[in-house]
Amino acid sequence: MLSSFDVAWSQLSYHKVKLAVAAAGVVVAVMLMLVQLGIRRGALDNSVAIARRITADLVIVSPRTKTIFASAAFPRRLLFRMGSIPEVIDVAEMYMSQGRFRNPWDNLEFPVSAYGLDPRSPMMDLPGLEAYEDELQLSDRVLFDGLSRRNYGPVLGFLEKNGSLDVEVNLRKIRIIDSINVGISLNTDGNLYMSHANFLRLFPDRQPGSVDVGLVQLRIGTDPQSAKQQLQPLLGREARVLTCDELIDQEIAFVREHAPLDFIFGMGAAVGFFIGFVVVYQILYTEVTNHLPQYATLKAMGFSDRYLLRVVLSQALILSLLGYFPGFIMALGVYRVATNAIQMQFSMTLERAAFVFALTIIMCGLSAMIAIRKVKTADPADVF
Repeated sequence: MLSSFDVAWSQLSYHKVKLAVAAAGVVVAVMLMLVQLGIRRGALDNSVAIARRITADLVIVSPRTKTIFASAAFPRRLLFRMGSIPEVIDVAEMYMSQGRFRNPWDNLEFPVSAYGLDPRSPMMDLPGLEAYEDELQLSDRVLFDGLSRRNYGPVLGFLEKNGSLDVEVNLRKIRIIDSINVGISLNTDGNLYMSHANFLRLFPDRQPGSVDVGLVQLRIGTDPQSAKQQLQPLLGREARVLTCDELIDQEIAFVREHAPLDFIFGMGAAVGFFIGFVVVYQILYTEVTNHLPQYATLKAMGFSDRYLLRVVLSQALILSLLGYFPGFIMALGVYRVATNAIQMQFSMTLERAAFVFALTIIMCGLSAMIAIRKVKTADPADVF
């Protein structure tokens, strides 16, 4: 006796055009779900890229700060209190703001994020920064983020050819001495990294005694939560202490609250699921209806309803497999195109691939469960 899978494959492959159309519907559904969920995850990851690059154990921000990209300042003098507990081995401050970058090729201005930090102890994972620790101490010297969007002009090509580039930021002439690859986010199209002094030169209205972020390095083995509880009373209500994980959670919550990524891309994934469900149901229902006499004959020969149901479920499994893998490959291509076009990193994860694969199986299985109701009613006496 042929297995239910063999019967299912023979039935589906008999009409190859119909099989191709059904598989194409599943491909579109899989690709849409992977792309929507991938862009959602990529947008969230990129929005907290700077927060995740902080290597300090604790972060100090103003109580009014909802996101470090629009941080409220707090008194720098508070950072001097951090050394009162022996677990603290280093403290640094970071300034952040938005400047106006003038593209020297077309003289158009674009917003750019500026970070003022200590090049010798940035407490951030900024690949390549250490090579420019001394040069960044010179007046009006900055590093450009090599992953910034192209609206700033061919900065990287010019740097590669000439070594440096003079531009205007906030109507002040500065020199870009090189680039490092860090990455942009939903909040910024480009980044500039500089020393504290050069930041204050670019933003003369900023008070040196008011900083945006404080960074605290603890002794190895110190529990950040325990140190946080000791430091918070020293700050009173003027600032608050966060662990890096708490800062990342705060950034994600802010993005989800002010940019409805979950709803927009979740709805897109749901639409993809619905498209695949409808396509697979239509194909399976048509297959069952067209072959109803054959199903009735099998029942007359002694095959059970359970066997016939396994045939339809096997067809759903075949369609899910035929659609998932091409859809997966196409989604990888869309990720690459989106990464190049938007200049934000989108990548596939094992968890997302497994999740969408499970959704595909469920989608096709639900379609089969509805379509097989016709098989249960197949009666040889009625058909013939």
